[in-house]
Amino acid sequence: MTNPPGKPASIRPGTEAVAEHHRPAKLGRVRRILRWVEHLLAAAAFVAILLIATPLTNWLFDALGRTDRLGKADYIVCLGGDSARVIESARLLAEGYAPRLIVSNYDHFSDWMRDLAIEWGADPARILVDRASRKTRDHPGSIARNLGVNPESDRIILVTSYTHLGRARACFEKAGYRHILSREPRWERAARNRERDWKWRFRKLPDVLYEYAAWAEYLLRGAV
Repeated sequence: MTNPPGKPASIRPGTEAVAEHHRPAKLGRVRRILRWVEHLLAAAAFVAILLIATPLTNWLFDALGRTDRLGKADYIVCLGGDSARVIESARLLAEGYAPRLIVSNYDHFSDWMRDLAIEWGADPARILVDRASRKTRDHPGSIARNLGVNPESDRIILVTSYTHLGRARACFEKAGYRHILSREPRWERAARNRERDWKWRFRKLPDVLYEYAAWAEYLLRGAV
């Protein structure tokens, strides 16, 4: 059987109709997906405007933190993160709130924390280093296992950022720690008591959204 004049040999009679039949269906699915994407983007924009223009972000922000009145402890435990945590921990050590400072992070990041604490006046002989904590949920078990902290009897001052305090504390309580004093860097505490306008909410919104997403993950994992 020969092919009709002008028709490529690789195309069998009838395939054009099949192709034409499937093309509208595929285009319809693409259009539906694009409409859903548009709706999701519009909803996200509305929520972002709501969070920035109203006090809702203030309430969400305040709900994340948990601070305690400072007191004497056996250890100051500084969780890995920005330098403000390390500086606050070094100051607390110098002020005599505990005889030991634990810097907890992963691998060489822990050494960076130790070096920064020493730069800010911490006595190197009073610093313990935990190099095995990648995630927030890793810190409680790692410092108990590697540094000999007793969760049931030792009193700790837990130093981290304000929005991270609640989740970090929940992880330590889940691991059996009974005596925890939560502490944020002192300049963070001073800053959060200032007027909170839309610019402040715009800057804090990514941290707030990240932390609530992390809470959801940890709840699903059973880590808190």
